[in-house]
Amino acid sequence: MRVFLIVLDGVGVGNAPDAAEYGDEGANTLRGISSRLSLTLPALSRAGLG
Repeated sequence: MRVFLIVLDGVGVGNAPDAAEYGDEGANTLRGISSRLSLTLPALSRAGLG
């Protein structure tokens, strides 16, 4: 059996409260990636992301 563990703590699905101070307003790394690539993430969708 194989297990793949992907840590998503830096995916950036929203900006921090102080994002404007650093020029990062509207940051959303996952949205940026999915707008350029075809992503199918059924497990994450079932978990509420997407």
